[in-house]
Amino acid sequence: MLRALEGSARKIEGWLLSLAVWMLLFMMFLGAVDVIGRYLLGKPIKGALEISQLMMAGVALLLWGYTQAVKGHISVDILLSRYPSGVQKALRTFGLLLTIFLFLLIAWQSWLMAFEVLRQKRMLENLPLPIFPFRLFVPVGAAILCLECVVQLASTVRKSE
Repeated sequence: MLRALEGSARKIEGWLLSLAVWMLLFMMFLGAVDVIGRYLLGKPIKGALEISQLMMAGVALLLWGYTQAVKGHISVDILLSRYPSGVQKALRTFGLLLTIFLFLLIAWQSWLMAFEVLRQKRMLENLPLPIFPFRLFVPVGAAILCLECVVQLASTVRKSE
């Protein structure tokens, strides 16, 4: 079961990584075309800045789980490595449980906020584009981070048996 959960987490993280790469490429081309249009043709792309800002947030938020999987988040191993292995596992377990709890709260509340934006039918200021899809970056990213932490927690608990 742990392998299936881990496989599912890796697959979702891979999809989100691909999406983030495409968003970065789109932002790069949008920025280049906007600069060319603004300075050479005198016609900037309306809403280019807002779209780039929203996608930048998406890149960071959607990759929370991937970053956790590759152990890219900041950790304080200098202190942890000085403790016995049992204490290290207990602290790692506590840290993962705390992360799961906090990010489940973030996912839940941001999900509610996203649907409030959908209910209000809010749009971007400069473009007739709904904000709702961009508001889903936070709950999706937080949920995938929780999934990855559950995989790591199960792996940690399994190793201590």
